[in-house]
Amino acid sequence: MSDVRKKVAYLKGLVDGMDLNPENKETRLLKEIVEVLEQMAEALHELHEDYEELEEYLESIDEDLYDLEDEVYDDDDEEDEDDDEYDDEEDEDDEDEGDYIEVECPKCHEIVCFDADVLDDEDVVEVTCPNCETVVFINDEGDGGTTAKSKEEKKNSPDTDDI
Repeated sequence: MSDVRKKVAYLKGLVDGMDLNPENKETRLLKEIVEVLEQMAEALHELHEDYEELEEYLESIDEDLYDLEDEVYDDDDEEDEDDDEYDDEEDEDDEDEGDYIEVECPKCHEIVCFDADVLDDEDVVEVTCPNCETVVFINDEGDGGTTAKSKEEKKNSPDTDDI
């Protein structure tokens, strides 16, 4: 950046050293161009200084973040070692609590898992395949839940409710 400032100072010296008529339009134009170049060089120099200051600040933030991550993750590692004996007991409890139902999507044959509590829900709940958005399970009120395939079979079978 100082190279640009030196070149502009050299040009300013050349213009000042020339015996130019101060009332001539070309002379005024040259002096104005050199003045604008000087202002631009100064602005570039200030931007470069701001950039260097910002770069130093960013490096200090990065170092602080590294130190913070080191402290946080070191603390987590120590807690994980202390909690290992309790994790086995919690895993046994989780197995009892988390009952899931697996249903195969009739369209893309993807296995869709959902919570078994959906069966006990009083509202109508539709479970859709996350892959193709096909309904794979419908919990009809009082029906105990049907899969999309069995619901289609119901539609195709003769209606015996009217008999």
